[in-house]
Amino acid sequence: MVSSGKVQTEKNSLNILVLGDSLAVGYEHEHRLNNQFKPYGIGEQIYEQALFHGHRATYANYGVLGLRTEGLKLWLDAAKQQQAIKPAAVQLGLKDPRVDTLIGDTAQLHDDIVNADLIMLSIGGNDFLQILTQLDLKKTWSSWTAAEREQLNSQLAATTENYAQQLTSILSILSELNPDVMIATQNQYLPVPKLNINGKEVYLEVDSNLANVLIDARATINNSFSEIIAEFNKKGLAIQYIDASTVIEDNALNLTSIAQLDIHPNEKGYKKLAEEYSRLIWGDYRTVEPRKEGIPLSVVVNGKEVISSYPTKLIEGRTYLVLSDITQAMGAKLGWSNKTQTATVTIDDRVVELTIDAKTYKVNGQSYTLNASPAFLDKELNKTYVPVAALSEGLGLFVEYHAKTKTVYVNR
Repeated sequence: MVSSGKVQTEKNSLNILVLGDSLAVGYEHEHRLNNQFKPYGIGEQIYEQALFHGHRATYANYGVLGLRTEGLKLWLDAAKQQQAIKPAAVQLGLKDPRVDTLIGDTAQLHDDIVNADLIMLSIGGNDFLQILTQLDLKKTWSSWTAAEREQLNSQLAATTENYAQQLTSILSILSELNPDVMIATQNQYLPVPKLNINGKEVYLEVDSNLANVLIDARATINNSFSEIIAEFNKKGLAIQYIDASTVIEDNALNLTSIAQLDIHPNEKGYKKLAEEYSRLIWGDYRTVEPRKEGIPLSVVVNGKEVISSYPTKLIEGRTYLVLSDITQAMGAKLGWSNKTQTATVTIDDRVVELTIDAKTYKVNGQSYTLNASPAFLDKELNKTYVPVAALSEGLGLFVEYHAKTKTVYVNR
């Protein structure tokens, strides 16, 4: 369910679906240099923000490198009918190595759309990239013939019209399959690198007059985009967007790989876009506090970081916190037996018993083998440490670790 554009879900679950082109994939220029490069794009960061906002989140990414609006529309048509489709029938020349698996499973895509609470949509950039890659950007606009100018303007107009038609169809299919979903998307950006010299904007590697023509065309594209979103909003559908053009274009050299002739955002660019998306969806963007030296990771419970006077410990890849700190953060009831050195932790109808140095623990009276080192007493601190994952899972909580940010998330 969605209220006022902010995600509201039952039982705190949030199913996130990412759909679209290389921005949905999280592609960076570094992919070309390192096949082992793991993306940390908009989708991954919004998934992590969902965890940080206390959701039991799931995440599915259907981003395809090089995908255009027409290809996505054909793919969604097949998913709507739950009919198999081959990549070549979606779009010729797709070079994404995962394309056969992604596009072939239309039944799964259909189900993921139907069950989504939030769809992140990024599409359209490749439609216009086809035009840009054919241009000699250094050629002065004054040297263009009237016929060349007319051809460019005609291409831009035709592409804009087709983009608008395909985007309308894409949003219609998504809304038909899941009328309650929130769709978060973005307009188009044009990363023309520029500098401000003595109050005058100077474009790098692009003729200034040609740059202005392209910027005007981008403005026309985004006006059309805004009008389409507004029409869907009038029908009561929750479709909102961030202004990617403003976010990226004001600092294209720093936020994209345009200096390497690659229009994609770099790590800083994806973070900026993710910040805007998070504010659109939840009203803020959350980060953990800088970790002190010797603290291996951060722990966030029910949307709040656990800040303790006692250090988090990492033992054989498992996270340990002081018993009182983690139970207080969970909102759990804590009991303690000096005789048996056993902690009893209760949330609702779940009761977990952890005994110092014991290799087993109990959940509602039934014993289980710990898959981590036992709870222990830190004699120097005189504090009992417990394995966070075992305690959380025993209480029926959601637990996930994100290596990129070295953060453990625990949500009810």
